[in-house]
Amino acid sequence: MRASREQVAANREAIIVSAGQQFRKRGFDDVTIADVMKAAGLTHGGFYGYFGSKEALAAAVCERGIAESVAAVDAVAEQGGEGGGENGGPDAEPLLHRFVEDYVSARHRDSPDDGCSVAALAQDAGRNSTEIQRVFATGVTGMAESLSRLRALDAPDRAPGAGPDFATLSTMIGALALSRAVAKGDPGLSETILEAARAHIENPA
Repeated sequence: MRASREQVAANREAIIVSAGQQFRKRGFDDVTIADVMKAAGLTHGGFYGYFGSKEALAAAVCERGIAESVAAVDAVAEQGGEGGGENGGPDAEPLLHRFVEDYVSARHRDSPDDGCSVAALAQDAGRNSTEIQRVFATGVTGMAESLSRLRALDAPDRAPGAGPDFATLSTMIGALALSRAVAKGDPGLSETILEAARAHIENPA
């Protein structure tokens, strides 16, 4: 019996979600198509009815994940952009501080499968296809632009046209990568890296 259009869409979504979680946790190379399909509750042989290759799936996962990462920054900016309430006034918590405290955190460090695709897959993207790197380029720029918007909302008198905040984005992603690299071998150092990155972003030298 042929699956309905709705079931095909649901299956494709399940594959993307399953692959996204596993890619972020283990990287592209260590995850097989069989792994993805099993976690999605589908048969291995059915994969090619949804994607032409593992690379095509990886591109779809990156596009989805990076869009979600950009949206997460934008959501904080939208809350502040409305003004008033707990987000307005001189005593309001800075928007960038709010976002960075959650992003550069032990929680995010320890949960790459549910975290930011930019941080989890940047190294893999550097070894991957031009298509995937183009997806990353668009997403990284969008995320840096959103971070710049947070800074501008925190300081309305800041001169416009500062451009994407690649410095903050690089600090955040680098801190996560390093803290994950040493988390089991030296937990104290891992925490120190996160703390130092948060302090630097909020009070750059």
